Amino acid sequence: MYSYSLTQWMLFFFWYCFVGWIWECFYVSAKRAWKTKKLEFINRGFLHGPFIPIYGFAAITILLATIRLRENTLAVYVLGALTATLFELVTGTAMERLFKVKYWDYSDLPLNYHGHICLFVSLFWGFFSVLLVRVIHVPVERALLRAPELACEIAAFALMAVFSYDTSVSFNEAMDLRELLESLSESNETLQKLERRVDAVVAFAPITDIDDLKEIKQNIKETVMYNVERLRKQSTERLKRLKEHLELPEWKNAVERDEILEQIELQMRKIFSRQNKQYLRAARQLRRNPTLISLKHKESLEKLKNLLKK
Repeated sequence: MYSYSLTQWMLFFFWYCFVGWIWECFYVSAKRAWKTKKLEFINRGFLHGPFIPIYGFAAITILLATIRLRENTLAVYVLGALTATLFELVTGTAMERLFKVKYWDYSDLPLNYHGHICLFVSLFWGFFSVLLVRVIHVPVERALLRAPELACEIAAFALMAVFSYDTSVSFNEAMDLRELLESLSESNETLQKLERRVDAVVAFAPITDIDDLKEIKQNIKETVMYNVERLRKQSTERLKRLKEHLELPEWKNAVERDEILEQIELQMRKIFSRQNKQYLRAARQLRRNPTLISLKHKESLEKLKNLLKK
């Protein structure tokens, strides 16, 4: 009864990915609507399509660990909670190291470990495991075991093809986001260092970001690309002001001045080397995951999130 074929396991995986996507979209959209008083559908998850892999993998992991003990509720609860918690810890740690952001974070909850796992969430995983194994999976299993084998194989192949393509595209988006975060953080750190060096020679007011572009009318609706240009404008204005102060007579050290000028020119090239499509792909990843956080690139992530504001 519990010996499934590879095709059946694949279809179970895609089904629970889809169920997880429905839940996440409903929860996040409802939460956003409650805060903003504006109804907006959010296509939640790492992927573009209606799949959230972590739910599929978690469900399959729990089933593998507990389904042969489905009649023992306590065993299902304990094994399910431990298995899901371990899976969440490994997945969360790996994704943060790879993409430099957290796709979920329990840091604001008590008894958490690095924000990846939390005691209360682990207790929930136990209840979910019992619900999954004793209730949800029973009709799903029954329906799939009755389905024609050929139809299952065709469905599994088609879903795997779509899933693989979506994963490839979304992975590239996540890597674009990582690259932008690292690039923005490096540029901002370099700018701050250059400003401090210049400030040590010439006293002038701290350089701040430009809030508005005067040449853009107030009634123009901001888009992602408009905000990208605004972000570039902010950085280039800071660099231009630095260059202006390097021309002041207070500068006696020509070698140091030339060194700073060289670094300024390098930063200018980096700013304009970041392609618009990178920003757009990163923005799509952020739109689907509005709760993303990054301890290392916090300031840069906030700048990128501002690209989505209208």
